[in-house]
Amino acid sequence: MKIILLLFTVLFSVFTANAQVQITTVNGSLNELKIKSDIEALHEQFDLTPWIYTKKVQVDENAKTPHSHPVLTISTQSEYLSSKIKLLSSYLHEQFHWHVIVNGKLTKEVFRARIKEFFPNFKTGHPYGSRNAGSTLSHVIVCYLEYVALSKLIGQDKALENISTNNYYTWVYDTISNPENEEILDSLLEEFGLEFRGRGN
Repeated sequence: MKIILLLFTVLFSVFTANAQVQITTVNGSLNELKIKSDIEALHEQFDLTPWIYTKKVQVDENAKTPHSHPVLTISTQSEYLSSKIKLLSSYLHEQFHWHVIVNGKLTKEVFRARIKEFFPNFKTGHPYGSRNAGSTLSHVIVCYLEYVALSKLIGQDKALENISTNNYYTWVYDTISNPENEEILDSLLEEFGLEFRGRGN
């Protein structure tokens, strides 16, 4: 009886941890199933509830890179297969694209214009930013949210180590991890209605 009760408790805990998201695989391949399992494990290891803005997630080995819309999609790149921290960081990143769209107060045009006022010398194109100015400016906020959340979950030192080894958005990550920009970025989050309001504490 004790064994049955223990098994029920474990299964219930796993179900509760993962009930907030529905993770599916597009092709059912081994790599996709591993990423799915690892995301579920991350939900069990950390309380990710405060950082979830869309509950539909899919894993697609044919996706060149992760993307947020129309369905949050995680790819099966080697860094995600080998590092749960890289996977967690990317997963949070895509969730925060949803956060900006769902909870942001300003129009996309005003949102980007305000960021540009503080960071006029931004760089676009790989590896510095996105393919265009608008997307690069948006990523200043998305990547900052990613960095803040990751710092709360695994500590600032590990979060810094993680983003410093990314071979993309290098200007963006350098900008948002610069302590001199923290006050500006926090004020923009508040202005945009994107501050976490005690989340993840």
